[in-house]
Amino acid sequence: MRSGEGQNREIDSHEREALERVLRATGDLRSILDVGTGNGRWTPVLTSKKPRLLATLDLSNDALLAARHANNGTTERSVAVCGDAGALPFAAQSFDLILCLGLMPYVRRSGRLRALKEMRRVSSRWVVVQYAHTQGWAYHWQRVRGLVGLEVRFPRNHLSDPEIEAELRRAGLGVRGVARIGGAFSQSCFVLAEAPSSGWMKE
Repeated sequence: MRSGEGQNREIDSHEREALERVLRATGDLRSILDVGTGNGRWTPVLTSKKPRLLATLDLSNDALLAARHANNGTTERSVAVCGDAGALPFAAQSFDLILCLGLMPYVRRSGRLRALKEMRRVSSRWVVVQYAHTQGWAYHWQRVRGLVGLEVRFPRNHLSDPEIEAELRRAGLGVRGVARIGGAFSQSCFVLAEAPSSGWMKE
């Protein structure tokens, strides 16, 4: 998988507010894995949870170096790993929370499902994934631009809410919350998913 083009830009206030809203639902966290970390732009938000371990993973060694500077000793232990979201080099249930932000809107369905299954395997409970969605006015406006031959400025992989939930369920994850980024012109959202018990999977 290739890193998404959004991985190296700075976050804005709408993104920060949405992620903080999602993180409040996770409670205390001992360990966090940031998949597709890019330049470590989310590190200050993640360290506010005060995990004992913050791990970052990216395909780019240069990105991991930037992420290491962003962490700058703010957690008891930090680990940077060069690797692929579709083949996470960690044991099952290694982290309380796994995040994948800014990557999935640029990944095809088969790659997304492979990565989600890996995150499900490695998480002991929580997974947060950013999706491009079809619910806001921004999506419909870009569709109109495309119909009249103008440049379209969004990823191809926009999904409806039912499609997002179905994709996560195929990976063994249940949706526990959704935080849209921005207002009526929102283009993406953070989805809080839970790695359910075997009993939940049989429902």
